Amino acid sequence: MKTLIIGTGKIGCGFAGQLMRASGHEVVFASRNPAMVDYFNRIGSYRVRLAAGQNAEEHLIDQTRAVSTSNKKEMADELTSADLIITAVGAGQLAKIAPMLADGLRGRTTPVNVLAFENMTNAGSYLRQLIADNLPRDHSLAEHGFSSVLVSRAVSQQLGDPTSDDLITFIGDPIDTWVVDNAALCQSLPATQGMIVTENFEAWIQRKLYTYSAGHAITAYLGYLKGYHYIHTAIRDHEIRNAVLSAMKEGQRGLDARYGHEIAGSTRDLLDIISRFDNASLNDPITRVGRDPKRKLGCDDRLVGAARLAEKAGVNPEMLAFGVAAALFFDNPDDPSAADLQHAIRIIGAGSALRQVSGLDPSRGVGRLIADFWKQLSAGWRSGNQLLSLNSMVWAWS
Repeated sequence: MKTLIIGTGKIGCGFAGQLMRASGHEVVFASRNPAMVDYFNRIGSYRVRLAAGQNAEEHLIDQTRAVSTSNKKEMADELTSADLIITAVGAGQLAKIAPMLADGLRGRTTPVNVLAFENMTNAGSYLRQLIADNLPRDHSLAEHGFSSVLVSRAVSQQLGDPTSDDLITFIGDPIDTWVVDNAALCQSLPATQGMIVTENFEAWIQRKLYTYSAGHAITAYLGYLKGYHYIHTAIRDHEIRNAVLSAMKEGQRGLDARYGHEIAGSTRDLLDIISRFDNASLNDPITRVGRDPKRKLGCDDRLVGAARLAEKAGVNPEMLAFGVAAALFFDNPDDPSAADLQHAIRIIGAGSALRQVSGLDPSRGVGRLIADFWKQLSAGWRSGNQLLSLNSMVWAWS
């Protein structure tokens, strides 16, 4: 079985590629990066290091090759002959690869599943529409499947230079679960390591977003305010640890009210998540986890979505709101989304900026909670300051 993976980044190589090869697939990568294409065609192998605490295991991913996304003929050949197509390019890049996918799918004579490893609830349907927009109106995509995929593994680093002959290494945690939206498939998938096929994809993705992803983001945003540089050092701060656990419990109670205990999980599940954040082997930068705050503050995303669901369940989402307020101070100049958000706050104020990115009214409900926390934090904040205490809002002036 040949699987074409579009994207040679952390998820494409450090997750999808490893699991497909472990399940016996022939793996072909497609990349826009000439150095990565050349590397795979010269070396044909790379490593995935899965680390947790003192334990680490390395997997050699061999017999791989690559094709350049700029080579239309080669891409068309791979797309028409693949038994499975995977995208792992990031949600923001899907529109750029849609014309290429449209050309390839147009030449197929058999149906194929396209799996979007993009951690979006609607990635599959979104990609289908993007591809349809690049096809003639009389060309139907009905025979093909376009399924969203939920990825559980955190892949924090890519080590190595693709221009050398040394093996590139991707570092992640050992979790291998990935959840597929069965309703969007055109045909059943072969058994593959870590795969869960579900009819209730929305519940699964909200479970991850409103517990793991929410906790991860809050660790980053509070860690940034308190001067930490890595997730594992931030979560070891007892104030941040308690705030993150409380926020995830709020999200979990919202999930329980909507989907029941089986989806919501237990306190033990939340403590397991905390232990993943505490994994120093990942050396995961706060700037990576906190990046793109405008997207992460979306109305249905990890923080605001979790807070709204908790509020519907009669829970006061205090710590989730505190995490959103902290995100409004994430001032990373290398992150265009963060820079845009900070610019908006300076020009129109935090309340109006919050309304723009989250759709929340800063005068009521969750929006009011966030606005109140933002005022408390802003009393001593300026770029480069370090928050000393979450409880007393004491700042060290730099």
